[in-house]
Amino acid sequence: MLVSRFNPWNDLLSLQGQTERFFNEAFGQTVVPVQALPLDIRQTQDAFYIEASVPGFRPEDVEITVDENVLMIRGIRPPEDESVRGSYVQRERQLSSVHRHVHLPVRVKAEEITASFDNGILTVMVPREQKAQPQRISVTMARVAEPKVIEEPKVIEAPVGAGSVAG
Repeated sequence: MLVSRFNPWNDLLSLQGQTERFFNEAFGQTVVPVQALPLDIRQTQDAFYIEASVPGFRPEDVEITVDENVLMIRGIRPPEDESVRGSYVQRERQLSSVHRHVHLPVRVKAEEITASFDNGILTVMVPREQKAQPQRISVTMARVAEPKVIEEPKVIEAPVGAGSVAG
């Protein structure tokens, strides 16, 4: 006899799978939600290179923004006109939009970020802001004015006996 633990999530996951199968059979397509964009991130001394697979997207379908060292990539594909290409019997590759936020560990030069497409690969180059390099500061002798001799004030002594009362 196989003993397994009760997991309340199994029923929920089973219900989700049954619902997806129902819609697939009824409408002949899979409903695909917004998906996280898989990507690779490489770094050099000067920049980060972020590569993402975005097949079927055009450069005008992709939006890239940076705010507070967080790079956001969002791709939104416009819906197709099925009347031009025919209706689908089965559709599994439908992908309407993707997104991803990348938290960058160092300050970057936002105004110098570039992006390009090549065979369905989006490459974003994010230059690092260079840290201030240590600089040696030379020390020189301060010019000190020659010391001035301050003359002591002359003390005027009163003559002895003058102004004194003799008794």
